[in-house]
Amino acid sequence: MIILATGISGSGRLDYIKKVRSLAGDRLTIRDIGSLMFEKSEQLGIKIREDKILDMDHFALNYLRATIFEELLKEANEYRGLSEKDLIISTHACFRWKKHLVPGFNFYYLNRLEPDIYVTIIDNAHHIKARLEARPQWKGKLTLKDIIIWRDEEVFITDMLAQYQNKPHYIIARNMGPEVLFNIIYNIERRKKEGKAPQLKAYLSYPITFMKQQKGWFEQKEDFKRELEKLGIVIFDPMSIEELDLVSMATQAIHNGEDKVLIETEEASTYISVSEIEEAKNDIVDQVVARDYQLIDQADIIIVFYPTNMLSPGVLSEINYGFTHNKEVYAYFPYEVSPFFSYYTTKIFKIMDEMFDFFRSSKNVSSSGST
Repeated sequence: MIILATGISGSGRLDYIKKVRSLAGDRLTIRDIGSLMFEKSEQLGIKIREDKILDMDHFALNYLRATIFEELLKEANEYRGLSEKDLIISTHACFRWKKHLVPGFNFYYLNRLEPDIYVTIIDNAHHIKARLEARPQWKGKLTLKDIIIWRDEEVFITDMLAQYQNKPHYIIARNMGPEVLFNIIYNIERRKKEGKAPQLKAYLSYPITFMKQQKGWFEQKEDFKRELEKLGIVIFDPMSIEELDLVSMATQAIHNGEDKVLIETEEASTYISVSEIEEAKNDIVDQVVARDYQLIDQADIIIVFYPTNMLSPGVLSEINYGFTHNKEVYAYFPYEVSPFFSYYTTKIFKIMDEMFDFFRSSKNVSSSGST
């Protein structure tokens, strides 16, 4: 199969894909378009600075990219369909450069490649910001709001490409772990092509505010999630993106009389001003809702972990959205059930082990009706 993986600069797309390859072994080949373009330019005797490539004449840039895709087409046939080898093409859908969009692909070559799966790798915007600030090409170029907008554009364009070719598109957060994409490729999409039953995909809904207030419940949520994964269920966890934490950090900084917050990742660190965070606040909040609904859309079912009788508008909204968008909803809720809760759920379990026993019986749940 051929998989096209997009993701903006600083999202950790290539690092994530390499971790997937470590699980898949030699059967999975990676071709990174950016790296190949630099290699090809050197072969042609043209030295292109990394911080200047997006300033190149667009005809020259498109020609260089076309040269790479012509070479990919020559080897594409050995990866098509149910071949023994699979190919991931790592690329951009677009670039946000000097306040405008620059295309990262060519329709002609995508139509000839006909990828089997489209994937967009995303990460927290503030973590992306930290990584980009450590790169000369991007240092000082993008605000937090710019990054949030660019990330959304990358997802949107990739989804449009997938819809145009009638192919599945998955949004995968880097923090979900490489097992998620590995399972999507080999235990879901490949099984579909083989005419076999694919692994089940589930969106995990839970009261995040409550989890953060009660430390022990977060660990229980993680244990609950691990048990579901042991049953062969691929989990999309909304907390794989935690940008609302950045809003809380800005609020705390204001309370402490500070004008910036420190952001640290494994690769880099940077300071982001409180004013920059405030400028992006509405975008952060709105995208939380939109992104969670996108994750529900690509799941087969919703599994709800609701260990409290405290009201959670987020969980109730997700249940309603999923149930009215062709998804079955299975909830763990050990309290008295209201009519409105039961109306929008397929089945409610008061005992956790009963839910696990239910999913052990594969005949109970279908994986139809999703991406």
